[in-house]
Amino acid sequence: MELVMHINNVKSIRDFTFKFPLEKGLYAITGENASGKSTLVACASTVFFMMPMYDYFGRPDGDAYIEFTLGTSVRGWHYHNKQWLQKTSTQKMALNGFYEGSIIFGNRFKDTSFSVIRILDRLSSSDMGCADEFIRTNLGVILHDDPNHYEKLLVIKKEVAREKGLFGEPYFYELPQNRYISQARMSTGENLLISILHSLNIVRKKRITHNEGRPCIVFLDEIELALHASSLRRLVHFLQRISDDLDLSIFFSTHSLELIRGIKPQNIYYLTKQIDGSISITNPCYPAFATRNLYSDDGYGNDVVIFVEDEVAKCIVERILLEKDILHNIRVKVLPTGGWTNTITMAHDVISSRLLLKDTKLVLILDKDIKDEVPKFMANHKQYKYLSPDYLPISSLEKYLKAKLVNKVDSQLYKQLDNYLFQGRPLSSALRKYQVETNIHDDLDGKTLYGYLINELRSIRKDREDLAEIVVIYLMETDKNLVDTLANYLRKKIEDGLS
Repeated sequence: MELVMHINNVKSIRDFTFKFPLEKGLYAITGENASGKSTLVACASTVFFMMPMYDYFGRPDGDAYIEFTLGTSVRGWHYHNKQWLQKTSTQKMALNGFYEGSIIFGNRFKDTSFSVIRILDRLSSSDMGCADEFIRTNLGVILHDDPNHYEKLLVIKKEVAREKGLFGEPYFYELPQNRYISQARMSTGENLLISILHSLNIVRKKRITHNEGRPCIVFLDEIELALHASSLRRLVHFLQRISDDLDLSIFFSTHSLELIRGIKPQNIYYLTKQIDGSISITNPCYPAFATRNLYSDDGYGNDVVIFVEDEVAKCIVERILLEKDILHNIRVKVLPTGGWTNTITMAHDVISSRLLLKDTKLVLILDKDIKDEVPKFMANHKQYKYLSPDYLPISSLEKYLKAKLVNKVDSQLYKQLDNYLFQGRPLSSALRKYQVETNIHDDLDGKTLYGYLINELRSIRKDREDLAEIVVIYLMETDKNLVDTLANYLRKKIEDGLS
């Protein structure tokens, strides 16, 4: 299931369609500055957030609209005759969620005018009650790695908030001598997280207490601006757990490496503003491609950087480096970049822009199945002809699995996958379903089979990485000649780079 959004003539976006998956998990919308990230997320939040449209999107030049489709339900905003008006279909859209922005917009700013802050400053302890444990403990863990740090966190009573004409339910922290600091006067990080946790707590209670099962989507816009890197890491870990527990799809607009690094490549959407003003999407997108991060976490750089297509290729190369004992007092970083044309393009960008440290060697290793296509691509893109890629001993993981599990069954690999991975339902069950529901002869690249296998694995909380690990171990044991060839290539490249 997915929420389809169509934007027309809103701010810098002329015409753009984006499909939001509603499967649980963390998703990142990233891109360079002015690529449209924040506008996209702000537009998306209008699906359930009653926002001041003029404040957010101004007065477009001509007609404009933001329209959403979920199944047969339609909802949106249209700008016509200098007015923003809501549009809804007769069929109600079953969707929950919330939005929180980093600096100017979001739920927490509804009660931060000077007049409201003066009201909050005059409240006493009798106007407040204890904050929910979910909010209090998680706020402490995320910001200070201490669940009891905000033990004295309070919240305004609902009847008092209504009486004072407040939009939400502001929080307070008790200080010594019966003094209180309101949420509006707290640090930016505290203010942001309290608002997010408060909204999540409402969703949590609906999910648990009322068995609320409708799709729920959360939009968080550049929240890294308010948080320290360590707090951001703990927030990502917390949101991963809460998305699984509550079946939430959580979207970040971000260019934070800390945040992107914690999200699967298939859940990263990289926006690029083209020269004609249109926006293109790269998905899946690997963190290295999204951030052009070519240095180690400690900042000292690497002796050799190896570009590969995906996580499977990364797993193969890293295991060969380990098993063949190729690394001796050198620093090597293997980066998946997503697709062979992306790998070549990124290598050229890195070299031509001099993003590598002066003495760092760059190595390209592509999947075996595109070996014949690369020379044609180089001929049509002469700026890449100086690059010299090499190739893995197997084709893509998808084609490899199709060849070994369907075209001509490899009983040894089949047995290893069945015994160590497919422990919920047998592998044969997933293969039968694939054969019954699809035309296997049309599945030339194996992607349909791969989708069936991954769906089965996710039902038992396993994923692509688990599948890749077993395939790599099997490859190391059975195709020793091919592995030795690649090992010798890696050894030579590394030695040449250091000589």
